[in-house]
Amino acid sequence: MVFEQCHYYFDPYIIDYIALLHFLINTPEDVEILVQKGIIKNWLASNEEVSSLFNSMFRVKKFPGHSCNSTLYEKLNEYYYTGCCRHWAMFKRRYFRHPWAVVSLISATVLLLLTIIQAISDVLSNVQSSSDSH
Repeated sequence: MVFEQCHYYFDPYIIDYIALLHFLINTPEDVEILVQKGIIKNWLASNEEVSSLFNSMFRVKKFPGHSCNSTLYEKLNEYYYTGCCRHWAMFKRRYFRHPWAVVSLISATVLLLLTIIQAISDVLSNVQSSSDSH
């Protein structure tokens, strides 16, 4: 990286690529996704080591201004800041991390529907019995 900064200042392809990965990798789960998709290969001991490596490599919080990936950065930011995509991703990450969460959601929904059906049938039977008695 230092060689590229000194000799190829206006064409920093390696630094841009590492910066892009730095902005994509925040957690070990991010590393796992990139490894599964074949974008990176993990030659370190764990995904946690890779995420800490990329998170400690750059101290900047903003995308580089004179980057060959500037258009990609803008599109990623635009996609990230659209409300529904970000909220849906956070919702899935928080509540559907394990398969049992999906099973419990389905069973809770079925239980709620059955309770509503039972309440409606009780109300209808009470209305019908009161109309029969008058």
